[in-house]
Amino acid sequence: MGRNLVTGGMGFLGTWLARELLNNGEEVVIFDMKRELPDSAADLKGKVEIYNGDISNWVHVVEAVKKYNIDCIYHLASMITIASRDDPPAAFRVNIVGTMNVLEAARILGVRDVIFASSGATYGSVINPPPKMVYNDTLQRPDTMYSTTKLCCERLGEQYHRQYGVNFRALRFSMAVGAGRPITYFFGDWSGVITMPAQGKPYTTHSNPLISCGYIYAKDAIQALIGLKNAPESKLRQRVYNVDGFMANLTEVVEVVKKHIPDAQITFDWDKSEEMKAFNNANSFKFDNTVAFEDFGYQPRYLLNEMVEDFINEVRKGNTS
Repeated sequence: MGRNLVTGGMGFLGTWLARELLNNGEEVVIFDMKRELPDSAADLKGKVEIYNGDISNWVHVVEAVKKYNIDCIYHLASMITIASRDDPPAAFRVNIVGTMNVLEAARILGVRDVIFASSGATYGSVINPPPKMVYNDTLQRPDTMYSTTKLCCERLGEQYHRQYGVNFRALRFSMAVGAGRPITYFFGDWSGVITMPAQGKPYTTHSNPLISCGYIYAKDAIQALIGLKNAPESKLRQRVYNVDGFMANLTEVVEVVKKHIPDAQITFDWDKSEEMKAFNNANSFKFDNTVAFEDFGYQPRYLLNEMVEDFINEVRKGNTS
């Protein structure tokens, strides 16, 4: 039974990862600046250890790894797009210095595996949108502080693998959605159109209802992280892989939601500003999953219909904030 440190473990994907690791009989230590689990993760209380720390603080990271004798670090702690844009120095400390701290702790203390969550934004975002189909060898052109830090972390991990043998492995995700994802203005619609109706509440979308977005459901993202971690080294051709689930626009998503919740109150109020257009275009791409399938068997289990049905069930079970 492995002992796992999940950085950013109180976040959206972190709580889903902790849940699945526990289901697999693994031990979980959550590393986060927050002291209390969110309401969406109330089921984890008493089942996980919590280390309250700052990922950019070397002492905190090495102390957590050493105290709990960690076998694997799932490194999910990160400042996201808007926060990184508004405070680049903080994004540098959290995203880049934090990753260096994880890699150094793994090197010094002999942690067996480091699994990192990167982003499709490294291929382009609000200024230079990625091409409609993205392959593992597509040129990466980060154009935000967030995507720049993510690409830097990928290269740092690859260097620690080359130079020190740290078993760094990473995934780039498309738009991750699921119960518990924060509903923010520019990115929240993709989860909000399901979360709010499932709670019996109205929801107004502001994104372009006709532009397709590349989705990955939280449970598929977690399946991919654990699958990559468990893959034999001899099967892997690279350290970083692209994974996603399916393409859909909000109109298509709403149609499926209304099959399950006929009285769902969803209103379209399209924000046609250049800023919203840029954020929408940044997510309108499809990942080719071929290499991930061939190397560690990843294939999405949740396409549009399966995703909406399961998402609604999870919200109604209380796994959302």
